[in-house]
Amino acid sequence: MTASLRSWVEAHGAGLGMLTITDLVDPAAFEATAILAQMETPDGAPPVMFAAVKNLLGEQSVFRMLFNVYSRRNSVMRTIGTTAEHWREWLVRLPELSADLRPHRTISDGPVHTQVYRGDDVDLRILPWTRHVEGEGGDYFTPIVVAREPGGTRYNLSWNRAMFFDRQHIGVHISPRQLWAFQRSAEAGGEDLPVALVLGHHPAFNLAAASLTAMAVDEYAVAGALMGEPVEVIPSLSYGSDLLVPAHAEAIVEGRLLAGKRAVEGPFGEYMRYLGPQKLSHVLEVDAITHRDDPVVTEIFAGHLDHLNAHVSIHASLLAAAQNAVPQVIDLGWFTGGGPTTAVISMKKSAEGQPVRAALAVIAAGNLVKQVIVVDDDIDVFDAQQVLWAVSTRVKAGDDVSILKGLQGSLLDPSNPGFGTTEGLIIDATWRLDSPRPPIARVPDDAVRRFPIGQYTIERA
Repeated sequence: MTASLRSWVEAHGAGLGMLTITDLVDPAAFEATAILAQMETPDGAPPVMFAAVKNLLGEQSVFRMLFNVYSRRNSVMRTIGTTAEHWREWLVRLPELSADLRPHRTISDGPVHTQVYRGDDVDLRILPWTRHVEGEGGDYFTPIVVAREPGGTRYNLSWNRAMFFDRQHIGVHISPRQLWAFQRSAEAGGEDLPVALVLGHHPAFNLAAASLTAMAVDEYAVAGALMGEPVEVIPSLSYGSDLLVPAHAEAIVEGRLLAGKRAVEGPFGEYMRYLGPQKLSHVLEVDAITHRDDPVVTEIFAGHLDHLNAHVSIHASLLAAAQNAVPQVIDLGWFTGGGPTTAVISMKKSAEGQPVRAALAVIAAGNLVKQVIVVDDDIDVFDAQQVLWAVSTRVKAGDDVSILKGLQGSLLDPSNPGFGTTEGLIIDATWRLDSPRPPIARVPDDAVRRFPIGQYTIERA
């Protein structure tokens, strides 16, 4: 079966314990996310399919909605074809698979064009928009935006938040990377930028959109690498071969980012577990809506683990950047409350200065990371208590803490919203090579083996 969202659900849904809610649910009334919030544990929750959802007209939509694809690590690991069984192994494998580029394959037609709305039939209210968390500025999707480089052939995939404005217009938040560059290039020539909002596809397609790929790489080819086969594309209805869209997507909104047009969009529940700021965002004017029969929208549970783990491609890219700079790096993690803002690197240090070099490589890889803690390889980078233990016992602030001024920040950083610069922080919480390490206070392993608790009579109070 061609790689698609439904092929992934068929292959992995049962094994991941996917749940289906059959009652009619109104996602724009916080009903879907209220249900998801009651299911979430510190380790996430299984994928949840809402089989009957309302649209903005108050009617039952023809769409279903799938949340929590990325909520648990085992679910994330099932998004791509790899034999990796452990999270760290999977993080290392992801960039290797991404490098096996598979250019897209153009075909004449595909199932995403089964149902078509154009002209006066275009009405975004037929879609099941979501309100995720209290305080959001409107009804949202979290689609993959497909765009072609103006005057070129390269495609970019990006994961964006998109807010309903009216029956034909959407506000789209864009970060200053490839899509931003494409839009600015078209706008400089007085042209709108044609784009396609993909509302559902194979989960690996979405991970490709979250990758920190080099600017020159065609991201359809990255998606093909992660999906294990070339992405099949077809000419868009509105722009023909000037914008090729994925044939096996569940639904697509075709539109143009209007040159010289901005409008207020937000707030939105971001991965940092705060409301991302209200801002002037780009305006998308919709020309067509297309979808398969019985379509499924993939949506993110914003501000929760489903949202954070969807950035796993960034996580893997940061680990690769650190290891390329300093091969002694063992692992990289980030805190679940704050995500890519604060990274933790573990390494088997062989020379002083390696922690700072590895930290700088991670900070330079994108504009998300502003704080890096580097620890020895005896520390679990995903265990906040161990990381803070290392900071508490191995750091001499005057020697081991570095402040970096004038860094480009993230537009979503609540401590410094907007386009101003921020400050970086590097904490070297590794033992100095010329200093002896004190022994760790722990019961001998041999004693634990000799005195197993099962041999004792224990009474409860």
